Amino acid sequence: MVKKKRVGLVGTGTIGGFVLDNVMEGKIDNVEIVVACGRSEKSRGRDKVKKYGIPWITNTDELFNWDLDVVVEVASQETLESIGEKVLKAGIDLIPISLGALVDGDLLERLINAAEEGGSTLHIPSGGIGSLDALQAAVIAGVDKVTMTTRKHPVAWKNIPHVDQMNLDLDGMKEPYLLYEGPARDCVKLFPQNINIAAALSMAGIGFEKTIIRILADPDVEYNTHEIYVEGKAGKYTITFENVPVPSNPKTTYMACLSILAALQKLRNPFHMGT
Repeated sequence: MVKKKRVGLVGTGTIGGFVLDNVMEGKIDNVEIVVACGRSEKSRGRDKVKKYGIPWITNTDELFNWDLDVVVEVASQETLESIGEKVLKAGIDLIPISLGALVDGDLLERLINAAEEGGSTLHIPSGGIGSLDALQAAVIAGVDKVTMTTRKHPVAWKNIPHVDQMNLDLDGMKEPYLLYEGPARDCVKLFPQNINIAAALSMAGIGFEKTIIRILADPDVEYNTHEIYVEGKAGKYTITFENVPVPSNPKTTYMACLSILAALQKLRNPFHMGT
C-alpha cells in the first residue's frame, strides 16, 4: 500500500471545509489531513474538524510538529506571508490559495528560494480558471496580450471596501456595471477575496502589469464568468469559464475548491496531463 501524503490544513472556511470534507470522504485517496489550523478556538470550521477527530491548533508554529509532507493554505494573504517561507524551508510542500500576496514585493521569489533551500515544491493551483498550461506554452514563443473579463452577480461584490465606496445599489442593479478595468497588479489589491485567479493568470503569462482585467457586477449572469483572451506569436485563443458559486459564499466557486483537490491529487500521481 502506498503511503499517503500527510497534509496540514491552514484555514477551515469555505474552501478549507470543502477540502476537508472531500479528503475525509476518500475522494482524494493519496493524502490524509493530520492537523488543521485556525485563528482561534472560535474559528469557522473548528466543529467540523473536531467531528472528524482531527487535531485542531491555533499556532502555525505547531504545524512543524506533525511530520507533514504538504501544507494547504486557504486562510489569508497575511497567513501565506507569515508561514510560506518557513514551510518550504522545512522541506514541506506548499499549496497556497491566497495568491494576491504574491503581487507586491519579492514574496514569490523568496518562496521559490525557500523551496530550493528546503528541497520542497511550491504548487500554484489554477483556482477558478484553467488553460494556464496553454498560456505557459504560448509564452515560450511570445505573448503580446492577455485579458480577462470577470462577471459575477452583484451580491458577490458585497462587503468589499472598494465596491462599498462606490455606493452602488447591488440589490437593485438592473444592468452590468464596470467595477474595474486595468492591470492585474491593482486588481488583486482591490478585490483580494474575489480575484486570486487574476494572480494565477498573471504568473502563468506576461506578468501583473501587462495582464489586463475587467470586472463587472452583472445582474444577468447566473454563474461566476471569466473570459480569457490570449494573443501571441503562436496564435490567439478565447476561453470562457462559467463557474457555479458556492451557495454559502457566492464570492467562492466550486472550481476554486476543486483546484486545491486537483493539486493534492497530483502529489503522488505517476500520470500527468498537460504541460
